[in-house]
Amino acid sequence: MTPPNLSLLFVMVCFWATLWLVQRFLIRPVGAVADERQRRLDDAQQEWAAKNEEHLVAVARVEDEMRGAAKEAGGIRAEARHKAMDERQKALADARARADERLVDALDGFEREAETARNELQRRAEDLARLLAGRLLGRELAS
Repeated sequence: MTPPNLSLLFVMVCFWATLWLVQRFLIRPVGAVADERQRRLDDAQQEWAAKNEEHLVAVARVEDEMRGAAKEAGGIRAEARHKAMDERQKALADARARADERLVDALDGFEREAETARNELQRRAEDLARLLAGRLLGRELAS
């Protein structure tokens, strides 16, 4: 029988030693870095999902507040419009009342002036008639 080939045994020892060294100093550290990176990516994804959910809730809340504010503003505008229309109607009614009073006062003034003018015309007509009669008769008449 021939003695075993020691070179095969030496190659196998070198292979296993190299495999152990590569495993220990290359594959495990690179795997650990890859695992850490994946863990950080997963954590970031979870954090983003949580923040996105908070953002969506906040946006929904703000939109609800905006709708509520718009509805409230519409109510306030409608109330202000109604109040302004009431004030406008009151102002118009007051203006009409003042105009009617001024018209009545003016008509009363015209009536007084017309009465005064009629009385003046009546007096002047009587004076002119007396004057005319006096001239026709040639003497002055008593009033």
